[in-house]
Amino acid sequence: MTKLLVIAGEASGDLHGGKVLIELKKLDPEISIIGTGGRFIASTKAKLYYRVEELAVIGFWEVLKQYGYYKNIFNNMVKKLDEERPDAVFLVDYVAFNLKFAEEAKKRGIKVICYVAPQVWAWKKNRIRKIKKFVDHLIVLFPFEVEFFKKEGMKTHCFGHPLLDIAKPDLDKEALFKKWGLDNQKKTISLLPGSRRNEITKHLPLLLEVAQTISSKRNDIQFVFPMAPTVNKEDVFPYLDKIDTKVCLVEDDTYNTVAASDFAVVASGTATLETAILNTPLLIFYKVSAPTYMIGHYLLGIKMVGLPNIVADEMIAPEMIQNSSTAQKMTEKILAYLDDPDGLRQMSERLQIVKRNLGEKGAYEKTGRFLYQLLKK
Repeated sequence: MTKLLVIAGEASGDLHGGKVLIELKKLDPEISIIGTGGRFIASTKAKLYYRVEELAVIGFWEVLKQYGYYKNIFNNMVKKLDEERPDAVFLVDYVAFNLKFAEEAKKRGIKVICYVAPQVWAWKKNRIRKIKKFVDHLIVLFPFEVEFFKKEGMKTHCFGHPLLDIAKPDLDKEALFKKWGLDNQKKTISLLPGSRRNEITKHLPLLLEVAQTISSKRNDIQFVFPMAPTVNKEDVFPYLDKIDTKVCLVEDDTYNTVAASDFAVVASGTATLETAILNTPLLIFYKVSAPTYMIGHYLLGIKMVGLPNIVADEMIAPEMIQNSSTAQKMTEKILAYLDDPDGLRQMSERLQIVKRNLGEKGAYEKTGRFLYQLLKK
């Protein structure tokens, strides 16, 4: 029996990795899958030692503060390499953890397949050397990444971006508004703070302050919060209870909600790309701890953080990062766009560039087939 160990540490990794593994199981129903993940990977009947809810965190400083916790998880998963002796490891994003894990797998002669490469702003020569040394096959999501990594001598493959297949509404606006009790006469703003626990802690209070500030100026705007599947509703209620402004909490309806919105305020990450594919104008924001920001800004030379802007290689959606992401500044920017139909239309048109630059559909099926072929060799 073929055995595959998978490591996914975030909601997006569970989604993309899980969908690929679902396709793999169609081709080989008997394959044994073990590792870490969430509801999508679990749906393949995988044996999970840790869930993404336990693993997801963002920021150099935030990880450092919990170093012992993550080191213990890492050591336990390395033990599984020795105990289970998988035929291969399938590492989905979660770069800092997974590159170290790739090194351990390689020491044991286990084939290493990485799905989702480090994003362009994080490409440093030492990281590239590690990928080249410890990864047998690198599967990237963006077509422009193939040439970059192949120049470094790596076996690199791209089967299109999976969001092209999944980021699409299946309810029209009228049906969605009826379902969630929204007002057709009001403009709608989606609030997307992120999927990790520390993102909710840092970002949700800011977004709710934005909603409160806008509501104090306008009564023709409503707010929705489409929750990521990794977010616990009970963790959200205390924040909502602190404000007077009504925010509609939406579960398992993110794509429909964002597609039906007039505007979205989105934490930098995968959700910005999903919003762009859905063609909803957006403002990209992000807040991290001061040490994390300084490391990213000064050492990595970050210029643009939003995936839509990086993919299009131009500043399509406005970015308000760290000190610029205050409720007052964000409110002014949002209202300026909502009061400028031409500006909204132009942003929507330019977001089409992003979609065109992502390649073709069918990424999960093609990646699953490729993984099957690698495991059978």
